[in-house]
Amino acid sequence: METFGFLVHPMDINDVTKKYKIANKINPKVVASVLKRRRPFVISEITGIKSITGKEAMGWFIIVPFLPHQFYDLDQDYVIEKIAKACEIGRKEGAGIIGLGAFTAIPGDGGRVVDNLSKVPITTGNTYTVATAIEGAVEAASRMEIDISAATLAVVGATGSIGSAATQVLADRVGEVVLIGRDQKKLTNLSEQVKAKNKHVKTSTSVSSIRSADIIITVTGAANTVIDPDDVKPGAVICDVARPRDVAELVVKRRKDVLVIDGGIVKVPGQVDIHALTGLPKGTALACMAETMMLALEGKYESYSIGKDISLDKVNETLAFAKKHGFKLAGLRSFEKKLSDAYINKVRENAGIKMAAIR
Repeated sequence: METFGFLVHPMDINDVTKKYKIANKINPKVVASVLKRRRPFVISEITGIKSITGKEAMGWFIIVPFLPHQFYDLDQDYVIEKIAKACEIGRKEGAGIIGLGAFTAIPGDGGRVVDNLSKVPITTGNTYTVATAIEGAVEAASRMEIDISAATLAVVGATGSIGSAATQVLADRVGEVVLIGRDQKKLTNLSEQVKAKNKHVKTSTSVSSIRSADIIITVTGAANTVIDPDDVKPGAVICDVARPRDVAELVVKRRKDVLVIDGGIVKVPGQVDIHALTGLPKGTALACMAETMMLALEGKYESYSIGKDISLDKVNETLAFAKKHGFKLAGLRSFEKKLSDAYINKVRENAGIKMAAIR
């Protein structure tokens, strides 16, 4: 039996109050203060993962008790120490590799510092996340009848590891690229690299620049949503890879002419069910979790997706691992719900009507 651990954390105060009802009666600031003093702990065992090769794996979800903003706001040495302690808990449970989920993958140069401190190999899961985000965005664009070769691609959070890799893979397949991030110097450096594949590159520090985009991949690592209903044009596809989400749910509710999909939701081989903890449909996991699982199944107990740069060779390697063991994209989903053909067709129809009216 192959083994792994995966670090998680509450996405918001509601995640805390769901588990600890008494927290509903306490000021959220007090709850956050109590959380940061708690030690990491195992919250759940993960079983039922069975590769189509016959190999099996099990693992443990380990809570790092910080809210998203605390990964930025608290002293970074303290944050990294807490993450490293969670990795040690995983090692003692018997994990052969540890996945850094959500915001636990950000501090210390994208996991490099934690990797140096940990006695067990780690991965952020970002490599397979890139692979599935691209796969999902391309499929969604096709369903919306977008001509990818002429499309404008916007990447929000472009200078991060996932955004940068997704840009590099898709740059020569689209008509124009818009890179969006907070640091103009990093954006400029990335644009120079991208221009080797596509001369039509723009940069911006404003999310409003997505207004011109046909395809949007967003992965900011922000604590709150950054994309609202009025930010996008009719017929756009938005692939939201971020957790917590970058796209406000109001976009789906108000913009019936825009297709919003969840990035990186994967069907896991076997009979795994982590719905109670993640809210994901039975038999599915986030791509970052899936990468950790498949590395365990592969017996590849070495640090894998680490740091800010993602190897494009590794992107292809994770796709090969996925095919070998039976991991695959869990269809097109939006806010955890599977999108029917009828729904997608209606969105495309609504977009056509709205674009015709604008013309």
